[in-house]
Order: sequence, then C-alpha cells, then structure tokens
Amino acid sequence: MSSRAVFRTSILIVALMFLVATTTHATIITNDTAHLADGRFDYIIVGAGLTGITVANKLSAANHSVLLIEAGPDPSWNPAVYNAEERGDLNGYCNWRYPAYNESGVRLDWEIDSGKCVGGGTSINGMVWYRPTEIEVNKLQDLGNPGWNWAALEPYMQAIEKFHPPDETQSQQGAGYDPDVHGYVGVVNVSFPTPMRIPKAQVIYKQALPIVFPGLTVGNDLSNRSSIVSASSSWTIWYDPVSGNNRRSSAADALLSAPDQKRASFVVLTDHKVDKVVLNSSLRATGVTFASSPTGETSTAYVSREVILAAGSLGTPPILERSGIGRGDILERAGVSQLVDLPGVGANLNDQPGTGTSALVRKDLWNDTGLIDGRNLFAPEISLVNVDELWAAVNAGSAATLEGAQRVLNTSIDLILNSRLPVGEFVAESYPTILFAAFWPSMPLSWGHIHINASDPFSDPIITPRLLTDSFDQAVGVALAKRSRDLFSSMPFAEVVQDSYYDPHIGVNGTDEEYLAWYKSTTFGASHWIGSTAMMKREWGGVVDAKLRVYGVRGLRVVDAGTLPFQITSHPMAMLYAIAQRAADIIMGNI
Repeated sequence: MSSRAVFRTSILIVALMFLVATTTHATIITNDTAHLADGRFDYIIVGAGLTGITVANKLSAANHSVLLIEAGPDPSWNPAVYNAEERGDLNGYCNWRYPAYNESGVRLDWEIDSGKCVGGGTSINGMVWYRPTEIEVNKLQDLGNPGWNWAALEPYMQAIEKFHPPDETQSQQGAGYDPDVHGYVGVVNVSFPTPMRIPKAQVIYKQALPIVFPGLTVGNDLSNRSSIVSASSSWTIWYDPVSGNNRRSSAADALLSAPDQKRASFVVLTDHKVDKVVLNSSLRATGVTFASSPTGETSTAYVSREVILAAGSLGTPPILERSGIGRGDILERAGVSQLVDLPGVGANLNDQPGTGTSALVRKDLWNDTGLIDGRNLFAPEISLVNVDELWAAVNAGSAATLEGAQRVLNTSIDLILNSRLPVGEFVAESYPTILFAAFWPSMPLSWGHIHINASDPFSDPIITPRLLTDSFDQAVGVALAKRSRDLFSSMPFAEVVQDSYYDPHIGVNGTDEEYLAWYKSTTFGASHWIGSTAMMKREWGGVVDAKLRVYGVRGLRVVDAGTLPFQITSHPMAMLYAIAQRAADIIMGNI
C-alpha cells in the first residue's frame, strides 16, 4: 500500500468517527429554553443548517455537550421536508426570503431564498450534488490557508456520501457515474431520481449542447470533470419504496433525525434567534444571547469551550456586527459599540446571477412526461460550459484596489484563464408546456455586501448583492443567454419545440444590449452565497484564519459558506460537508 493510500485511509477513519460514535439516548429538539438545564455547554453552535448540524454531530459524538440554536422551526412533522418532489411547499415555512437592495438602497423585486429551519438550505434546496475540482480547492491555500487543499478535503467528501449507483433502467435513461469519485458508506444519500426525469428531453439536450458549445463533451459524472462537460446530475435523495417517493436526504435527516445519530449530550433549540456573542473583557466568547421574538424574553447560554457561528453567509455577519465585531462606521450607524475592528465582516459577498430562457413545447406533446412534466423539480441535466471568446472582457476595471480584493479577484481570474475552468452553468428544468434552461456565470466577479442597520436582531440586514456589476459577468451572461436561444433553435429540438423564442421575446437578430437589459431585469441569486466572512489573512480583508478562528477574538469560530473567499464551479453541498467535518476535527485537536 502506498504512503498516499495509508494517509487517505487514516483520514477516512477520522472522518467516519462521527458515524459510529453514537449512543442510544435521544437528542433533545425543543423550542423551550427550560430544557437547557443550567444553560452551560462545552460548545454552542448557531445555525442548524448543513455545517452547524455536521459540526454538532461530530462534537457530540466525542461526548462534548453541545447546544445548537436555530432561528427557524423543526420541520420534521411536515411530509414535504422528506418528499423531494414537494420542495416548493416549504418555501413559506423554511425560508427567510430576505429582501435585497441595490446600491442606492432601493429594494429589488426579488427575494433571497435561504433556509430557515432545522436542516437549513438542505431542507429546501435543489438537491444537486457534485464535487468541485481539485485545482480550485487547492487555490484556498494561496489566500493564506495552509492545509486547506484537495488532499485534506476530498476524503471528507467521500466519507459523508452514501452513493446509490443507477440501476439498469436509470442507466438506459441517461444516468452515469464514475465509481472512483463517490463514497458509499456515509450518511448523506446521493442517487438519481426514480424514475428518471424527462429522459427524452435529456437525450435531446445531450445532442444539442455540443452543437451550441463546441468542445463540450457528454460525460458520465459531473464529479469527475477535467474539461467542459454535460452530464446527468445526481441529487441528495434516495428512493423510499414504502412511500414510493424520492426522499430528500437533508443534513437533518442524515445527521440529526436518524436513530443511530442521536445522543444525550446534544440539545437543539429551535425558534430562537441569536442576538449576539457575549464577549468578556479579554475578548473571549463566553456565550450567546437569544430570544424567540422581538417581545420575547432574552436568554443567555454559556460555553466552557467555544462558540461556533454556522448561520451562513447571510446569517453570520449580522451576528458578528451586533457583537461589536466589524467595520467601525457600520457599527456606529447601527448603534453598536465596536469591540474588534474587522472590516471584512459582511464584505466580499458573492453569488451567481441566475436567469433562464424557455421554449414552448408543441401542444400535442404537452402530456408526454418523457419530455416535460409538471413536477417543478430540477431536471437531471446540468452542463458546465466555457465561453472562449470572452477572456478579453477581464481587464483592470474588474479588479478592486484593496490588496485582499485584488488577490481574490486574481485567484478567480487565474482559475478561469489559466486553468480553463468553466465560467457558466446550465441547469435544464421542466415545467408544464415548456422547456426551461436556467443558467448563471459559475465564477462571477461581481461582489456585494451585507450589513446591519440596527442593533435589533429581528430587523432584516441590508443585503446589497451587486449582481452583474462587473463587465466580465455581463459578457458571460449575455453569451450564455444567446447560446441558450441557439440551443432551443438547434436541429435536435426542431421536432418538439413550437416557439424557441418563447421567453425572452428577443428575435434571432437581438443585440447584446437587448440581452443584457433583459438579463439585468430578470436576474436573481442562485442561493450559493459565499465570502462574507472570508478565510484569508486579516490584512487582506479576512475574517477568520486557517483554523476558522475569528480574528481578534478568542473562543469564536465561523464554519459556513461565508468562509469561502471565492466561488467554486460545483454546487456547494459536497464542499461544505467537507469543510464542516474538517472544522470539527480542527476544533477537537485532531488536526
């Protein structure tokens, strides 16, 4: 056995510990603070989403007492949280629906989806699962984060996953996989839907995409991609033969609700929003304050070890700022006394600006469920595409003047130009009567910010996404929009599409200006928010160090997507599970 194989095996053993170190005692999930006993725990984790649940699971498995606080409810009673085909039914119940604003402070006409319940985003998201590439993960080291690389993170991706290979029917209908890029003994179920969605449309997409995007190849697994590729995607689901449904495998379902994952040292407090982290005179985190409503009683819980913020890119920065950690002028305007000068808090916010084009299917085919269906569920066809002619759009005007912003920008540009990573993503969706292609630049260079404007924890933060403010993102978006029109106009779609210009109604001779105006008027965030508590050097605008410790404070860490300083080209779940598992091992001193 090679030394690399020995290392890989040893890491997997560490990563898998949380799967077996369990007890038969039940985890307490409650919205009643009376269950907090004396109110003191080894660790307090804020946010019961993907990263919070994962870290809490590993810490409690090591017999540490853990309090996990979630602002939203426990949705385990609701069948829609389990049935993957009913995800839209949870949006009003498990979704923050944050307002978004432009740079003038005017509210935009779209809201930001973000998980607000136990399970977080994994309880309401599109469930698409595939890994980032080795080269982009290794770039984390270049921003002052030693040890954050593919060799360290890939074993965790493998450890968490329980992949179900496609059966013969699924394979015949387009499902494919590479056995070397999946894990098989983890707790997060990953599979293809049963039955496969719109198999006829998948065939057409795979025929048309290489025509529209020269150089694109039809692959068998998005988790194994060295070039631009189209492939059917797997999801975090598994087929439940009892109900006959595809069951969502959320973080809560995998790591909290499962009988073999319960333990007495673990308390989950729901329906309570954390106001701030309590800091003593030595700037050590000693606990958190929280309440169930604006008029509810404020409670305090204390830690003997650490507070861990896992409230996400949109939830963690406001908590830090209300705690006195952030940029001075922001805190002063909100009426908060500054304790730690950390201007990176809430800056560097980034998401992928999405929109989509649609084609009207011939009326005589509206009942052909092999082509379209009415499930409003992501169809399993994802294409990562490159737009070769756009490299010249990256220019000095895209770069920020601050050193940290320049380094992050240069990292993204290097991945795009030199590593030839895909700059755009298509997700083929299916709705009644139409085929719909959602798309977005996968590595956008437009950056926004999120800050509080009041000390009240129940006041929404001011989120300014600044989507499509960078000329490179605009050029990529216009090219993707025009290519999607070409897609539905291509010969493979000729037999099924009645109107390839159904939306937008821009003709074959539409100009770049027309497409850009349409894109700006219809864009929305893809809900892959990152960067607002970036893991990089403090002098570059970082908020946490390579051990995820908040600069200037002891006993306080951040473990969520906000620590990623740049976008990755995959959907984020596999990466975030790896980050959370590694974080838990760092916290416990295993690394």
